[in-house]
Amino acid sequence: MEVIENKVASGETIVLDDKHFVGCRYKDCKLIYSGGDFTSTETAFENCQIILSGAAQKTAAFLGRFGILKPPAIPSPLGGPPKPAVH
Repeated sequence: MEVIENKVASGETIVLDDKHFVGCRYKDCKLIYSGGDFTSTETAFENCQIILSGAAQKTAAFLGRFGILKPPAIPSPLGGPPKPAVH
C-alpha cells in the first residue's frame, strides 16, 4: 500500500485505492474509489465528491436493489432538483 504523507490539495482528482493517507488535507476534490484497500490517519476531506467505480460501483448498485443503500441522485439537466437514479 502506497503511503501519502502531508499532502495538501484543492480541486484535484484523487484515487483512494491501495493508499494510506497520513496528515493530508483535501478540499473540493473528486475522490475516486474502486473497492481497493484505503486507510487514513489524521487526514481531512473537506467538501469532496466521492465517485464510485469498478467493484465499488457494482456493490453500491447491488445494495441499492435491496433497499440497503439509496441510489445516487442524478443532477437535472435543467438545473432543477436532482432525480433519483433508476436501476
